[in-house]
Amino acid sequence: MELKEFYGVVSGINFTLLGLWWVAMRERKEFADAAGRRLAYLVSLGFVIPGTIALLSQVAPDRPLLWRASFAVAGLAGTVGMALLSNALQSRLRATTLATVLRFAAVPAYALVVIVALFPRVARAVDLTALQVEAILLCLLIFLGVQAAWVVSMSRGPSPVQELDHPQA
Repeated sequence: MELKEFYGVVSGINFTLLGLWWVAMRERKEFADAAGRRLAYLVSLGFVIPGTIALLSQVAPDRPLLWRASFAVAGLAGTVGMALLSNALQSRLRATTLATVLRFAAVPAYALVVIVALFPRVARAVDLTALQVEAILLCLLIFLGVQAAWVVSMSRGPSPVQELDHPQA
């Protein structure tokens, strides 16, 4: 598959998943408070960021500065977003395993997106182009984003401990 086709498919899939995520969260009343909406938003970043950079990579693939800048900015946003999501999953849902996986897989993967965007020659170490390495990283990040969406959508909302700490009026 050509990289242009790959990134086209990736952007389409991510924006479709984003729409499904919005519908799923709209139906979950236990996530209607500010903390629940923040958690839902952080999960949505797992679809928005890969989808957006996949879309931007197609604008002018022969102009490396454009895709490199978009991947670097998005990678920084993803690094922060996944760290925040990890914390939110831990505190709101007590999803310790997923929180740990995101902290030690998604956060470093987004950091690698930034590194490859800023220093594309590092891709030569694995005998790939920078856009191929970014594509592999996006596949990993999409997989992790889907796992986060699954855990949140299948949860019963805030943990009982948190509900006792913050009773609803």
